[in-house]
Amino acid sequence: MTALVRSAFHDGVTTLTLDRAEALNALSPPLMVELAQALRAAGADESTRAIVLTGAGRAFSAGGDIGWFGEVLAGGGRHAQAEIGRYMEDVGNPLTQAIAECPVPVVAAVNGPCVGGAVGIALAADLVLAARSAYFLVPQVPQLGAVPDLGATWLLSRLLGRSRALGIALLGERIDAAQAEQWGLVWRCIADAELQAEAQALARRLGRASAAALRDTRRLIDAAPAHSLEQQLACERTAQRRHVAGPFFNDACARFLARAG
Repeated sequence: MTALVRSAFHDGVTTLTLDRAEALNALSPPLMVELAQALRAAGADESTRAIVLTGAGRAFSAGGDIGWFGEVLAGGGRHAQAEIGRYMEDVGNPLTQAIAECPVPVVAAVNGPCVGGAVGIALAADLVLAARSAYFLVPQVPQLGAVPDLGATWLLSRLLGRSRALGIALLGERIDAAQAEQWGLVWRCIADAELQAEAQALARRLGRASAAALRDTRRLIDAAPAHSLEQQLACERTAQRRHVAGPFFNDACARFLARAG
């Protein structure tokens, strides 16, 4: 069977490319399963210090595979409900979690349209770069009579606040890369020709940092909205005690003192 996710490794960075260019990298269940497996494998490989996630061809991903949904709907209402529920529980949701919980940092290089469920996948990464020609579109409510999924409601509300998250979700309007950068939806908008090189450079930069400190920092930031200041300070204290006793912190301090002396 033809691979639906292309994997390449260079200089500590594993690049995972959604490889259904002829279908604008639509998220078929087999592609999503394959991507989750590739993410877990790369995250468990000690030689991988960071991951870049991108799409082949002119799109990051067109979102859910409408052909597959059509086959499911042909089975009738209750059958469709059961199949979609099973798909989300067993395939879609675990993929978003595999990105969010990856033990190494993930950089999403959004090289073109990022639509529907693909928005949740991209925004689950640690840092998102978007090509200037790219855009984000959440069409489920106005076009399909469904809700945004794969974590999009959780991520959009935290990144943008209630007003903008609802505007994007309810109206189904395109948010171009420049607007996404201005709103803080992505880290940076990059010229198309420079996107992949910039993503690799950013991944290598993240890969040089303490993997443990990166993981804890993400957890702290994700948990912060649900915490009081007192609770967050306590969480920071607990994490910091672990890291100052570790070799990375001690080696960094030694280098600093050597330079200062």
